[in-house]
Amino acid sequence: MKKSGYYRFPTIHKNNLVFVCEDDLWLYNIKDKSLSRLTSNHGPVSCPRISPDGKHIAFTGTEDGDMEVYIMPLLGGESRRLTYFGSHVKVVGWKNNKEVLFSSNYGMPFQRMSDIYSVNINGSFPSCLSFGMGNDIAKDNTSIILGKNTADPARWKRYRGGTAGEIWIDLKGKNDFKKLLDIKGNLASPMLIGKKIFFISDHEGISNIYSCTKLGKEIEKHTNHKNYYARNASTDGSTIVYHSGADIWKYDIKSSSNDIIDIDFRSPMIQKSRKYVSAQNYLESYSLDSQNKMLSYTSRGKFFTMGNWDGPVFQLGKKHGVRYRLPQFFKNNEKVLVFSDKNGEDQIEIHHFNGTKKIKTLNQLNVGRPYDVKISPKEDNALILNHKHELLLLNLKTNELKKLDQSKHSPINGVDWSPDGKYIAYDCSLNRRSSVIKIYDIKKNKRHTVTDPILSDFQPVFDPSGKYLTFLSGRVFNPVYDNLQFDLGFPSGIKPYILTLSADTPSPFLKEFEHKKEVKKDTKKLVVKIDFKGIKNRIISIPVPERRYQEIGFSENKIFYSFGPIKGSLSPGWYDIHNNPQNSLKYFDLLELKENDYSFGISDFSQSRDKTKLLVDFGERVRLLDAKTAPSKDILSNEQANKTSGLINFERAKVEIIPTHEWRQMYAEAWRLQRDYFWVKNMSGINWKKIFSRYEKLIDRVGTKSEFSDLTWEMQGELGTSHAYEFGGDYKPTRSYRLGHLGADYKLHSKGYEITNIIKGDTWTDSLQPPLFRPGLKIEKGMVITHIDGNKLSKTYSPNHALVNKSSSEVVLKIFNPIKNKSESANVKTIISDQNLRYRDWVENNRQYVHKKTKNKVGYIHIPDMGPEGFAEFHRYFLTELDYDGLVIDVRFNGGGHVSPLILSKLARKRIGYDLTRWMGDEPYPGESVAGPMIAITNENAGSDGDIFSHSFKLMGLGKLIGKRTWGGVIGIWPRNALVDGTLTTQPEFSFWFKDVGWKVENYGTDVDVEVNNLPKEYKKNIDTQLDKAVDMVLKDIKNTKLVKPNFRNKPNLKLPY
Repeated sequence: MKKSGYYRFPTIHKNNLVFVCEDDLWLYNIKDKSLSRLTSNHGPVSCPRISPDGKHIAFTGTEDGDMEVYIMPLLGGESRRLTYFGSHVKVVGWKNNKEVLFSSNYGMPFQRMSDIYSVNINGSFPSCLSFGMGNDIAKDNTSIILGKNTADPARWKRYRGGTAGEIWIDLKGKNDFKKLLDIKGNLASPMLIGKKIFFISDHEGISNIYSCTKLGKEIEKHTNHKNYYARNASTDGSTIVYHSGADIWKYDIKSSSNDIIDIDFRSPMIQKSRKYVSAQNYLESYSLDSQNKMLSYTSRGKFFTMGNWDGPVFQLGKKHGVRYRLPQFFKNNEKVLVFSDKNGEDQIEIHHFNGTKKIKTLNQLNVGRPYDVKISPKEDNALILNHKHELLLLNLKTNELKKLDQSKHSPINGVDWSPDGKYIAYDCSLNRRSSVIKIYDIKKNKRHTVTDPILSDFQPVFDPSGKYLTFLSGRVFNPVYDNLQFDLGFPSGIKPYILTLSADTPSPFLKEFEHKKEVKKDTKKLVVKIDFKGIKNRIISIPVPERRYQEIGFSENKIFYSFGPIKGSLSPGWYDIHNNPQNSLKYFDLLELKENDYSFGISDFSQSRDKTKLLVDFGERVRLLDAKTAPSKDILSNEQANKTSGLINFERAKVEIIPTHEWRQMYAEAWRLQRDYFWVKNMSGINWKKIFSRYEKLIDRVGTKSEFSDLTWEMQGELGTSHAYEFGGDYKPTRSYRLGHLGADYKLHSKGYEITNIIKGDTWTDSLQPPLFRPGLKIEKGMVITHIDGNKLSKTYSPNHALVNKSSSEVVLKIFNPIKNKSESANVKTIISDQNLRYRDWVENNRQYVHKKTKNKVGYIHIPDMGPEGFAEFHRYFLTELDYDGLVIDVRFNGGGHVSPLILSKLARKRIGYDLTRWMGDEPYPGESVAGPMIAITNENAGSDGDIFSHSFKLMGLGKLIGKRTWGGVIGIWPRNALVDGTLTTQPEFSFWFKDVGWKVENYGTDVDVEVNNLPKEYKKNIDTQLDKAVDMVLKDIKNTKLVKPNFRNKPNLKLPY
């Protein structure tokens, strides 16, 4: 029986076909049908290209961690690394039999800015062709073809925004490039064959192979795929090969025939073999039974129960191909409720705690996608919170599911049972700004609102005695002055509160002297009494400071709460999963009426059902601790898993993975997540079930995590919508020998490498100090690096080569000074990347250029994104540039985010007056307002909130927008649903509508008022045409604008009348 793999990135030379499968290179002879594996690498490979003479393969490899160019013999043998860039690299072809062509963002100030390079196969330092743009290149003796933004159209199908792939041609090789075609499609893989240019395009809905003349005429379609996109085409001049739907196809140019290449793929598929993973590393959720003796938990989607510290571990349910979530013991501790996707949808299953009894499945109930569940302390009832923000009540005896409420504007953050099981407390949104605490009376089937919102009330928790309800609330407006600008903010704003449930219950903070009598323990059944009349007036603030509170709990007379520190937002980013927990856990003692420390350095905590125990997550370990007293240092330092330390050893569970089963489950879940969270129910008219079937057929061909990632991108790409991403997860471990950077450019010199540019950046920062600006070094342009760590540099041994695996390391440079004819040693510390340094120099050079060109009339601001970094960059320059007569606002390459309204609100401030002092000059009013006209520059790489900023700048009448049409991706995301192996997929949830164009910025971008393109011929001369045009326009606007300048004559005369 024929075996098939998941084939990608084909390249051909006569009968020899090379392609990527299982992240390695394979050679297939089309004539004799022989197949051989060429690589067995530590890291994945991609983008192979066979040399014109058929002797070598160049490819993109990651063998040492960074993406680099490698070369090897076509028929197999040792591979050699040719480049040492430590940047994004993609092999795109051959210049001749001795030089490989590749694209890279090396030396660029932005990640998405790339150029074309060539490198000799002897390994000499690469040369930049200096086009200023380019993802692909093809050439003959007279013409050069450049692919601009020519990525893979399959990842966002039918994309029509500003970065849609374009093909540019220089007909006579004089660096005079013109756009080849103007069709509404996303173009890729340009190939120059004879007098025609072949390429991939999806302008007719599905990407296929097309061709045209060098003048962009006579467009002809050569393939006719209707389901899967044609992707990553390449040619040897007579045959075009590409992959589509995991198969490789060849198009014969002479005969115009198009056939699938039928490969019998015989491989051990080692990355599909069974493996075991750490239960702790993939821990998802856990909970205690009602006696606090057993745990139920899920890890990597598997479902386990076990005694806290001893006894067997039971794996329940199916071992493979099913994801289990949110297990909870019944009150009798014999049964466990869990959510399963066994039948393709989230369903409820009820298991015996040790798996000895038949599983009960409640698959007829529509529970949505649950994210929290709470079991009643008294009855067999369960509360379920789901993705639709519904509060559901499940009767586990009758299997009846009842919707109690729905939060229309935000998720329900917390829900709790009263200790007698008669009431349910939860938070619920009233509008997009405020939420309240509600209590649901089960017996009377009635909802009661028990708080008056100021802003948001959330996470209600009942007192175990049934007297109180505590919750968190954002209602403290205690402004803090900003330290760098005139502004006030509310960095904390949240406090815990308590309300008395009965009108007869006094405040717990008022203590009166009582003559102590011997009190017999009340053995009567606990009944919670709630007087809803006047309950909103019984809210009491707990006397602790406002903080950034996150969770709250109640145990006997102690109110527990966790909170995080106030810290900067620049690092780490939201995606940093290795961030060390920094939250504090404290409690307020209602008997002693004081706050006490419980623990520090936690991630979060939860309570046992009887609220006598705390499960505290310290990041890499979880401890079960007593709520009565704070744990000692000895307890927290005890690494033995036992009752004394409270440490839970989840590794007792042996988590077995069979990748193919797991990938099938992950694929279905990723598909369901899009169905359930996509911003509009009808999936914008896409037959989503059909898409599921189309790509599900290919899962069994997937052999590695990167191939699964590729398949998921293709499936989600069918949405034709921005922000449908997939990243992260369980990849094969690779080596990480990261390159150290010196923050300099250099060229080959007879004695070594001459320094042609030293990148300065900010010399005063803590985080990224430019290596060659270390005090005392006196290293300058024109000096020559001859040795690094005692190793002599040469034509084939560059500084970058010498710095492999020396990132963030101290190294010794030997520097030759040609002026003094003398060599000296210098100790420097390398950095992991110099891109941020290059960005700073790029901004400062632009700023100085604008100031000089306009004789200090115009200021310059660049905003790299609309997140914390962009917010910081904006204010760094806005606060000093705003007093110029005009401003250039540069949002080219803006990576998006969410702060555009904050920035726009500042740019929109109109100057209407001045404040004059005797000794400190004058200050405009408003103080931080722009003095005169503005021009904004944008380009195709400004996207997401960069799109929104660009369009809003025009819409608000702040000034003209020039440059290029923007990316066109304005359906936002909220990443929060990881797949079992940690893979994160994003669902487009928040679709943007403008009053002038409606939904039309998505998948189009925003048009500029004046289109200006930066072309290769200007780039070679170091001319920024877009910036020059912006400066010219703002100078004209200054001439035609009456600026608000103060007239300080005729000051008030207050002399006495006599």
